[in-house]
Amino acid sequence: MKTYFKKIITIAICLITILSLMASNTVISEAKSKSSKKSSKNIVVVLDPGHDTTHMGCHYENFEEGIANLYIAYYCKQELEKYSGVTVYMTRYGFDCPYGANPDTTSDCLTSRVEYAKSVKADVLISLHNDYDPDLDKSQNGAKVIIPNPNYRPDLCIKGHDLGQSILTQLTTTGLAVNDWKLCPNGTGLVTRDSEGGRYPDGSAKDYYALINKSKVSGFATIIVEHAFCTNDSDRINHLSTPEQYQQLGIADATGIANYYGLKLK
Repeated sequence: MKTYFKKIITIAICLITILSLMASNTVISEAKSKSSKKSSKNIVVVLDPGHDTTHMGCHYENFEEGIANLYIAYYCKQELEKYSGVTVYMTRYGFDCPYGANPDTTSDCLTSRVEYAKSVKADVLISLHNDYDPDLDKSQNGAKVIIPNPNYRPDLCIKGHDLGQSILTQLTTTGLAVNDWKLCPNGTGLVTRDSEGGRYPDGSAKDYYALINKSKVSGFATIIVEHAFCTNDSDRINHLSTPEQYQQLGIADATGIANYYGLKLK
């Protein structure tokens, strides 16, 4: 009888051990599956063609910024979608403002662009622009990238810096110079600008640009790429005059983004 009970106990222990191992393996398998799903998640890039026909950008000679920005964004999206592991959206696909904002203010429109990026779970918002010198200083030329300041979320400053540098590197291959912005000269083409009065929740100075400070509070980085100066004759004629030139800029942007994220062509 004792032997019989010993066998029963032994079998029970074996069954418990087997069930325990099965449960453990199931947990490990589920964890691996979740990890795999997480690692295979596409990077979400939102391209923002700056301005529109409601909120006009710079214009000089025959150049209209809102139109140029849209061209560049389309070409950038087209090129970036040749890579695996990335999903690309745009804040607008036409010339008109899609957010119904008041033409007398850009505030609602900028807020809506950030909210749209947040709604698609953007990893980054990249606003594509071109520049204009209000003093018509023709010495101002070339590309720069405005990045988040180091306040409140320093990690987003680092991300903006590294992504901006990757894009700038590609833009210089098109023949553009790196702009030494007279409002914030540092020779690198990577610049920050603080608000004069606005503050983040921790009391530090906000970024000057609404797209950057609003997205920072929302938890993701925004950078503003200023490709070239329409008020510089060389920039305008050699980089901002034809669809082919806009395509070259869009491809450079996309290549810089892909290099930063380590994306591979399909």
